[in-house]
Amino acid sequence: MAGRRTGAAGSADAASEGAASRSAAGRLSERGIITAVTAGGIGAAADPRLLLGPGDDAAVLRLGPLDSGRRLNASDTVITTDLLVEGVHFDLRYITLADAAFKALAVNLSDCAAMGARPAYALGQLGVPAGASQAQIDALLEGLAELQHFSAQQGCPLQLIGGDTVAAPQWIIGFTVLGELSGAAAALTRSGARPGHGIWLSAGLGRAQTGLCVLSGSVASGRSNRPAPADFPRACAALRRPLPGLALGLWLQREGLASACLDTSDSLSESLLLLAQASGAGLLLDLSAPQLEPEVEAFLLWLASRRRGPGEEKAALNLPGALDPAGRPRAYASRADWLLACAEDYGLLFSAPESASLRLLREAPGRLLRIGTVVDSAEGCHYRAEDGKLYPLQRSGYEHF
Repeated sequence: MAGRRTGAAGSADAASEGAASRSAAGRLSERGIITAVTAGGIGAAADPRLLLGPGDDAAVLRLGPLDSGRRLNASDTVITTDLLVEGVHFDLRYITLADAAFKALAVNLSDCAAMGARPAYALGQLGVPAGASQAQIDALLEGLAELQHFSAQQGCPLQLIGGDTVAAPQWIIGFTVLGELSGAAAALTRSGARPGHGIWLSAGLGRAQTGLCVLSGSVASGRSNRPAPADFPRACAALRRPLPGLALGLWLQREGLASACLDTSDSLSESLLLLAQASGAGLLLDLSAPQLEPEVEAFLLWLASRRRGPGEEKAALNLPGALDPAGRPRAYASRADWLLACAEDYGLLFSAPESASLRLLREAPGRLLRIGTVVDSAEGCHYRAEDGKLYPLQRSGYEHF
């Protein structure tokens, strides 16, 4: 399922939630828990080896012996960790165990890409439910092998060097990945966006969310007049086996073009607000007519053309509960509203000075989409929808709790 996830360094948006670990409805919230951990000072002791702690897609350590603050034969290492839980992050009715293993490792590689790091080593954690078979373990290994092959093709050979297994109520697949930074350039972070910089997004906006809706609908009971997975192959593949933007992240770090960067595993709105908060800046976004992939465009046209069901709100787009993993109908005031709620793309969202624009368009490894400009923090964060009007940017998307 689409959902929020946190790298080894935690999540920068936690600070905006206060120290409480409970949501307004009295339930635990992920942002609140992260806030409680970081506010409690865990891991906050001064350490010259810790270059970057909580607040980005990964932590950065400078390993090696230190002498009076100087590094001796040291290297900068990026560390990130993520896990996928059956029933929270994936549904075996439409995602195979091979898919889940591929994705569990891919989300960590996406964190490395967001930091401009080259993933090198991985440690795995596996929770195995009762009754699991050797064939299922073989499927997991197949997915990992395919992701390792992709990583090697991107110039990032990745070795699995250890891990742990344990009995569990359901499948739990996690990894901790260590990456390395090349050259003298520092890791990419979320905090360097400045007024006047452009906001860029790698291709694929809305693709994985389209896949999630289509696949959720394919196993839901009730009426059958829903989009078929066979008509949305790229979208379904994007959800099942996301390809992290390793080449783009390495290129941005090596060429020094990005002023701030993070991945878009969280909803687009969440990622944008994380960047704005970390950089102390505002955003002026234009989502009035973004260039969408054909399958995303087709899905949005289907949503706009369908008749509202009983109890659905009057809105530009109504997502029926049968197409939502939580089974809850959702209403969107505009296409832009839906796009801002899209998650699971595992692309890169970054800012860059205007002087870098031509190189980004001509030389970047992959198509990029410019979606706005960084402005002064006093102007806040707003987006232009297809009606031409400006709206305040608010968090939207799926929450784990």
